[in-house]
Formats: sequence, structure tokens, C-alpha cells
Amino acid sequence: MNRKYVPLVLTAILAAMSFVFELLLAFSYPPAPFLKLAPGDVPTLVAAVTMGPVAGAVCALVNSVLYAAVTGEGGPWGILMHFIASGGMAAVVGFLARKSHSLHLPMLAGVLTRVALMVPFNLIVTPIYLGVPRQTVLSMIVPVIVPFNVAHAGLNTAVTYVVMRALPEKVAVAVRGRDIL
Repeated sequence: MNRKYVPLVLTAILAAMSFVFELLLAFSYPPAPFLKLAPGDVPTLVAAVTMGPVAGAVCALVNSVLYAAVTGEGGPWGILMHFIASGGMAAVVGFLARKSHSLHLPMLAGVLTRVALMVPFNLIVTPIYLGVPRQTVLSMIVPVIVPFNVAHAGLNTAVTYVVMRALPEKVAVAVRGRDIL
């Protein structure tokens, strides 16, 4: 196989894994059943760290579209919110991982990015998506939206960190061209 296709093939495989994880391992977040915790961002973050922010964002986009198409959940608004949350986090993690020789700061920045993105986007999109007044969503920001996004991003980045540390050094170097762990 031509080496130039390796990132494309790996991105496709990781996007498929992300979708399967979302489909099979997701569970509702009790304070807001329309929110789901799932490990689907783990392959997305692996793609971002190993191949860069674009690969991570592409994984997030493919996962978001496939999930909505197959389950019928969320529709276009769900695709948008899922992509903004996962794609934004993956892009930041991937960008910072390229600049850093550590995963600690990129992972923390990814969690903070997801939270920072989802507060305003929930205020804009959720009233349209759920058909509720903006004031209702505003009252959910601190007790529901922020904790959900911290939990979701925190769990996914923690698992990703463990996965990345478990990868043989030769694999990470072969994909990225340099060691980041």
C-alpha cells in the first residue's frame, strides 16, 4: 500500500470505530435524556493526536452524520451540535499535540474547549431543537450542560490518554513522524 494513503485509511477506520462506539455504548445522561454519554470521541481524539486536527475533525463529522442517519436521532441540529462539540475538541487537541511533546495540556485544553463551545451553542441551538424558551436552556447551563460536557470530554480524554500511552512507540512515530508521549 502506498504510504500516502495510510492517514486516509486510518482516519476512515477510526471514524467507523467512533460511530460504532456511539451506536453501541452510548447511554443517556439522567438530568437531560436528550444528551448521551458515549466513548465515541476516543477514536476521534486518537485520530487528532496521531494524524492532526483535520483528521480528528473529519472523524467527528463522519460520526455525527452517520449517527443521525442511522438512528434518526438529532437530525441536522444534532449533527451540528455533535460536530461542534467533538470536532472542536478534536481540532484543539490535535493542534496542540502537534506543538507539544506532552498530551496533558492538549487533553485539558480539549475539555475546556468543548465546554466553552457548548455553552453558547446550547443557548443558540437548543431552544430551536427542543422548542423551549431560551430562558429554560439558560437555567440548564450550570447544573446540566457544563457538568455533562466536562464528564463527556473528561472521560473520553482520559481513555484516549490511556490508549495513546498503550500504543507502541513505533506506531505513534510511524503515523506522525515524531514521538509525543
